[in-house]
Amino acid sequence: MAFAIAKSNSSAKKVFAHYFPPYPISFDNKPAASDYYARNYLTATGEGGVHALSGGLLRDRPEGRDPLPGDWQLADMKSEVNAAADAGIDGFNVDILSLGGDNWNRTVLLMKAAEQSGRHFTIVPNLDATASAGKSDINTVAAKLAELYAYSSAYKLPTGEYVLSSFAAERQSPAWWTQLKNTLSTRYGVKTAFIAILLSPSDSNLKAFAPISYAIGDWGTRTAQTVKDAPAYAAKVHALGVKWMAPVAIQDERPRSFLYAEASNTETLRASWDRAESDGADLVQLVTWNDYSEGTSFAPSAGHGDSFLDINAFYATRFKTGAAPAVTGDAIYITNRIQAFGAVPSTVQQLMAPTLSGTTVKPRDSVEVLTFLAKSAVVTVTIGNTTSTYTAPAGASTKTFPIAIGGISVVAERAGTQVAKVVSTHPIVAKPLVQDLAYYANSSREQ
Repeated sequence: MAFAIAKSNSSAKKVFAHYFPPYPISFDNKPAASDYYARNYLTATGEGGVHALSGGLLRDRPEGRDPLPGDWQLADMKSEVNAAADAGIDGFNVDILSLGGDNWNRTVLLMKAAEQSGRHFTIVPNLDATASAGKSDINTVAAKLAELYAYSSAYKLPTGEYVLSSFAAERQSPAWWTQLKNTLSTRYGVKTAFIAILLSPSDSNLKAFAPISYAIGDWGTRTAQTVKDAPAYAAKVHALGVKWMAPVAIQDERPRSFLYAEASNTETLRASWDRAESDGADLVQLVTWNDYSEGTSFAPSAGHGDSFLDINAFYATRFKTGAAPAVTGDAIYITNRIQAFGAVPSTVQQLMAPTLSGTTVKPRDSVEVLTFLAKSAVVTVTIGNTTSTYTAPAGASTKTFPIAIGGISVVAERAGTQVAKVVSTHPIVAKPLVQDLAYYANSSREQ
């Protein structure tokens, strides 16, 4: 790394990543080229053709691996815990979708993996009020949550309270959540502090949930402009005597919904962190760790490797420590789509519109070069047949260039000596197989 990362749970300010159980590293312990992701989620013909209209359920997937011996599912969960901890993330907000079946079993396994990891990495149950778990009988919900709180990896405040989070908290009333908290306390001896994550952080919802909450958060938006223009939710929440959990996201692409948000390379990510810091956020939720169906993953993936985690770690460290980490090495990160926005795919499908959440941001056809440099350097960027050169300053900086059909490479030189180089493994094509408006990434650190 070109800078030091603040370690997990080294600060009072916490950074959690939203973990989505439907997308583990592997479903079947097969090689990446022939596993369930490859056969069913990444193709238009997968799962009996139900994803034909969208050209496939997903555009990205977890990084592939060879088959593992023994308890490979637990090993995969430990791998995810370690990847997050290495990036300075303090824990997972795990989305409780159901109280049984595969998603529940993966949630329990995640608690176990964090407990055994030795990384002081914590897990917060995040009850999803839009799913069956959040609509179940309170006594049943409390009993299942108590099973999770029995693990030492469950996040516990210095007050002795365990943390209970939520998704779309307003889908249940404050009275419902209060009854759940009381049931956990009286029946299982589990006292909880509640984080209400709202889809609609209206004034009425903020006022309604503040009396029962330790913190309130917003699921957030996915364009740099909407992040910058968002209301002063943090100030409103702080005025109510409650902590603010700010959302931080990299992008959002939903082929099955035929919608996406224009993230403008890493601008949305950087704007999200800027807003969290300027608002005085107490906590941050990365949205998301691994929801590949919405293209929001920070987790190591086939499409961006560790690049988004690396970049995010710089800003997370700045958030936790109050100062940007000193850049003592040299690294280059490239972000680009593999197609122009207007490119027509060769597979017949319904195309995505840039109107996710009712927002419209003009699509951007650009390659972004983000550099972390110990000292200024001359940077040479080749995109297709076009080469450009500029001088990048010390520290963190970005520069964008128009896309062109072909490969992408970037070299940084200082006093005639190469200090960093990256060649994109995601060239820009004239006619993609399917429409893919996600941003891919590569880094000099991984080459």
